[in-house]
Amino acid sequence: MNESPEVGARAATDVGSRMMARMPLPIVQTVHEPPAADLLRLFYKCDTEWVGHLAEPEQLEVGTALASAELAEVLNANHVRDVALLPGVTPDDAWAEVAAHFAARGTRCGYWTMSVTAPAERVGPMVEFLLAKGCRADASDVMYLRHAPAVAVTVPPGLRVIPARASYRHAGELARVRADEMWGGSAQVADAAVRHLDDPHWDALLGLEDGRAVAGAGVLTVGELGLIEQVYVAPSHRRRGVGRYMVGRALEICARAQFRHVFLSVSSANEPAKALYRSMGFERIGQVVAYLTPP
Repeated sequence: MNESPEVGARAATDVGSRMMARMPLPIVQTVHEPPAADLLRLFYKCDTEWVGHLAEPEQLEVGTALASAELAEVLNANHVRDVALLPGVTPDDAWAEVAAHFAARGTRCGYWTMSVTAPAERVGPMVEFLLAKGCRADASDVMYLRHAPAVAVTVPPGLRVIPARASYRHAGELARVRADEMWGGSAQVADAAVRHLDDPHWDALLGLEDGRAVAGAGVLTVGELGLIEQVYVAPSHRRRGVGRYMVGRALEICARAQFRHVFLSVSSANEPAKALYRSMGFERIGQVVAYLTPP
């Protein structure tokens, strides 16, 4: 759920031509400059593709549900999105529909996200209801590639970057480190991260040092859109420029793909990460809020 832009194509061109001398890659040009609301919808399209690799979407009256008992601990595999109340449907009705749907599949709904296109009167009452139920709002900033990085990107000493598919062992190693830090050591969360490697539209990289996986990042291709995901640096290797370099390598992938628009999302509370992304040419265009259901 891994939130007044200029054209992403022009930004990617700047990245390709100025970020690294070894990346003089041509990018598709466009004169159309979508407003932030349209860009937010494009991001949400990418995010839907990202989570859709973990569970099959099913349409409910209230929104789109993804449910996987096999990955019951993975929030992205168990949630309902595009939530909006139809005329005559109350928040109680929506809650009951979602609870019954997930119970029938042997799991539970981990979070709800509202529709980014529905009018406020169709989502506001649902948000108030969820908060009254004890759901916790977890906000992510949606960021959009607007211009070239403000800071030069250099290779950290001792770091070697390889395609993640070249070593599932190292990919699994890094996924477990990330799950230990962020998700209480959940084996399912680590497994879900590695499963994305089976998606042909996902191009992931690993940073290795002394034979150990210490960093990762990747890009999901959705037509002419790119979504950067799974940017992670092991605690032992932070504040060494590794994260900046991995983002730079992800931007190389975007340049080669000639994307018109490039997005990523980051926890609204993660100020260091947001500062890094701003220095790499990204700007905030909006926010997506996940309403986490109480355990």
